[in-house]
Amino acid sequence: MRGADLVAAGLRRADLRGANLRGAVLLGADLRAADLTLADVTGADLRGADLSGAALAETVFLTQAQLDAARGDAATRLPGWARAPSHWAG
Repeated sequence: MRGADLVAAGLRRADLRGANLRGAVLLGADLRAADLTLADVTGADLRGADLSGAALAETVFLTQAQLDAARGDAATRLPGWARAPSHWAG
């Protein structure tokens, strides 16, 4: 999935554990409740992606800027270093 065009993709509850999402375009993708444990998101474009309830605590190379560009909620599991953006629900 490296560099894949996943604009507005329906990936709700997807098992993306260990997926290579380097450079993937996930603009507006539905990643609600997806498992991104050990997924590599280096350079992935998460603008407008819905990460509500997603498992991101062990996502590889995730940045605060990617989280800030996405949507999420109180159920989104973040790494210890990350903070939920103020625009996220809950």
